[in-house]
Amino acid sequence: MNGDEGQIKAKREAAQRARRLLREFNNEQDRERVLRFAADLEAQAEALEQALRAAPPPPQVTQVQMQMQQGPPAKDDPDKDKG
Repeated sequence: MNGDEGQIKAKREAAQRARRLLREFNNEQDRERVLRFAADLEAQAEALEQALRAAPPPPQVTQVQMQMQQGPPAKDDPDKDKG
């Protein structure tokens, strides 16, 4: 899950929690405010979801791995010491 998907899930869960809390409020204005808050969270989650669907997929990266083999150690040049 990437960051956007995590935000979408968190906003939807927060909206659900807000709606569950509605029964705790007796004041109609408070209840309306909580409902607007939950609807706003849902709208934000939907906007993120749409942006995620509209975004181009990330580029595919291909890595080439090469293994180098080391040859035997170089021999000393016999002419080097004659100089």
